[in-house]
Amino acid sequence: MKRFSFSLQKVLDLREFEKNQAQTELGKAVSEERKIQDTMDMIAQARAASVHEADGMTDIRSLYGVNQYFKLLDQRRDQMAAELAKAKLVTEEKRAVMREAMKKVKVLENLREHRVMAWKKQLQKEEDDAIDDIVTSRFKNSSDIIGSGCIDEEIAASGADGDSLF
Repeated sequence: MKRFSFSLQKVLDLREFEKNQAQTELGKAVSEERKIQDTMDMIAQARAASVHEADGMTDIRSLYGVNQYFKLLDQRRDQMAAELAKAKLVTEEKRAVMREAMKKVKVLENLREHRVMAWKKQLQKEEDDAIDDIVTSRFKNSSDIIGSGCIDEEIAASGADGDSLF
């Protein structure tokens, strides 16, 4: 029995590798996006804690310090928001690359599957033809034996007309 051989297997392997690379890159991009979002959440928590702490302050210097800290947190938050927007764009680009890589792999997998089915069908046809040839040759051989003289010899031995057999 012949083994199936897909002529584009190396291309399929390369596409699988590219898909895995794209998955890794997408994972890194999503991780970076999540990291930035976590930083923004920490900034928001720090601001909320500082507001709660500043409620009890009456000293002008302390209030001024808290105000400066708020400005710093706001700047940091704005900076993180800009980084998050960039990270989201990168993530979307990586997603698009991933989708494209998945499409390429799927096309080759579908092609491989169709070729496997065609190969199996051809193999089955060859097996059926071989069986038909065997059956036909056996039938022909048995027909040759019957027609070649076994019955003719009996007819000749019993008489010339052949009526005495029946």
